[in-house]
Amino acid sequence: MAEATFQVDVVSAERELFSGDSTGVYARGVEGDIGLLPRHQPALVLLGHAPVRIKRPDGDQVRIAVHHGFLECRGDELTVLADLAELAVEIDVERARAARARAVRQLEQASTDQEAERARAALSRAELRLGLVKAEQDA
Repeated sequence: MAEATFQVDVVSAERELFSGDSTGVYARGVEGDIGLLPRHQPALVLLGHAPVRIKRPDGDQVRIAVHHGFLECRGDELTVLADLAELAVEIDVERARAARARAVRQLEQASTDQEAERARAALSRAELRLGLVKAEQDA
């Protein structure tokens, strides 16, 4: 018997990143990790800088870096709406490494709470990108 699936769409302000069937979606909301399967109870999850992993019926996985947005599950459909999102396979590793190094320097040199918060956000984005690239390579 075929594994149950549901429709998953991931959309950013710029483009549609994914649309297709999935056997499970795993994400990190601002309140913790969540896994959603077909026929899940309705759910609305706030996402910060979050990894989203989509398991395809063929066993492949799609990894996406989401930078602020939300995930809505309606049982047989799941939608991720993001301010900014990137497929792990499209992330420029050298650019992400440079952004991480720049954020670390900015955090060390921050003279106000506001500067430190911006640097921490930039560091979080860069580390999410690098973590997803590593997970993609390890898969």
